[in-house]
Amino acid sequence: MPNALNTPITTNPSKVMNMQELMTMPFIQALSLIVKGAVEEYLTENGLLAAIANAARKDRQNECESLDTKGALEFLNANGYPISKGQLYKETSNGTIPFQKFGSKLHFRKSELQQWAENRLIDGNAIGVLTPAETSTRKGGRR
Repeated sequence: MPNALNTPITTNPSKVMNMQELMTMPFIQALSLIVKGAVEEYLTENGLLAAIANAARKDRQNECESLDTKGALEFLNANGYPISKGQLYKETSNGTIPFQKFGSKLHFRKSELQQWAENRLIDGNAIGVLTPAETSTRKGGRR
């Protein structure tokens, strides 16, 4: 009868270890390794691992292209074009920013917003964006 302690164990196809090494590991680590290997074997046998990877890739590709007003503000501010909610509405009423109106809702496409913002940049700085200066907290003017 062969020695059971020296029998190789495959918990992961790329990693083969004998029972002696497994017995010297902490219990949680050994259990984690065995479960991980078993799950990987099951997923690869059933082709589920490739299906999961493809689904994740498709989700990233099909990321929502349409944005509502809040999403458009976040997108523009995150991409270096600071704009306020009022300024965004003003741009839509003037027709200078690309948008679609569905009922009473405004929707924007990421690609069109990106292109619009890039066209409005001069030397890497956004044009037409003004921030209010600090105002005096005193009422009544100078005394």
